[in-house]
Amino acid sequence: MPDARGSAPRSRGEPNTTTSPEGMRAARADARRNRRQLVATREAIASRGLDVSALDIATGAGVGVGTLYRRFGSKEALLASVVLGLYDELLDVAQMCLRRADAWDGLAEFVMERAGAHRDSRGLAEVTAGCEGPLSPERAQRIAALQDAVIRLTERARTAGYLREDVTWQDILICPRAGLDTDHCLGVDAGPDGWRRVITILLDGMRAPGHIPLVAPSPQVCRTE
Repeated sequence: MPDARGSAPRSRGEPNTTTSPEGMRAARADARRNRRQLVATREAIASRGLDVSALDIATGAGVGVGTLYRRFGSKEALLASVVLGLYDELLDVAQMCLRRADAWDGLAEFVMERAGAHRDSRGLAEVTAGCEGPLSPERAQRIAALQDAVIRLTERARTAGYLREDVTWQDILICPRAGLDTDHCLGVDAGPDGWRRVITILLDGMRAPGHIPLVAPSPQVCRTE
């Protein structure tokens, strides 16, 4: 007889596959496979960017391309999931920096951490540079949250008297990208940590008081609607 919810009750001897040891082991194994594929995707886009092939991702995860598609539907869906995770990590960094007792230390740490994250992941550098086309609701929400956190970091440092008046929160978002192309120039080798020097020089230029007026207009927020 069906129960009140319209489904037949389980007999006393019928195992509950969702809570049985075998079912729990299968669920854990499935979760491990998903994590492995997400990690492989993250590593692939870090080194190759968003144009990484499904074959490269599947090879890194130790599965076939067909298995990858069965689990995530498409390469684009898998990339989208990883990209949202990267945004979430940036949000975590921003929130941590907002909790710093010293407003300048919080702002400087965020700029340096973001510059390092862009250096570590070609895919992250590419996706944060995107300023065209419609955004998914999930990605738009994370971008808005990041912008809000950077506005608060900027105003906090300005109110404390550390940040020059003509530096905007949009500048704070753009400046960390300066460390992306700092390895070699005209026979000079910056070394593996040369980008840190560049970002430190930029941060020093942002501190109050500023001596050279910023004559170019401030960066503007992209309109993706």
